[in-house]
Amino acid sequence: KAVVSTQSTGLLGFQLHAALCVMLSVTMCAVDMIGSMVYLDIPLNAISLVNLLLSVGIAVEFSANIVQAFTSSKETGRANKARAALTRTGPAIVSGIAMTNFVGVVVLAAAKSQLFVVFYFRMFFTIN
Repeated sequence: KAVVSTQSTGLLGFQLHAALCVMLSVTMCAVDMIGSMVYLDIPLNAISLVNLLLSVGIAVEFSANIVQAFTSSKETGRANKARAALTRTGPAIVSGIAMTNFVGVVVLAAAKSQLFVVFYFRMFFTIN
């Protein structure tokens, strides 16, 4: 958490409020993933930990890029800044990460191995 908050603060131009928004988003993603692991009976081991870290990385990617675009936008007003940020970063984020993970989930859904079904399909399904 400390690394993410320090890097977020630095990369967002030392805007504490923006960094706190990123940290809240990342924390909620981690809480959601841990809750999903409990609900789906996925034990915490090396494989599920990798997926948990992957979900935190994706949360940082989503939120930090959008928050950075929001804070650097020249538009006036929050709604206009949000629209500009999502217009600028939204397509790259959706095509770069979300669609890649979606294709991976579809492929893993047909897997015969219990390892892939439990640890990858369920975890990637929760991430998406």
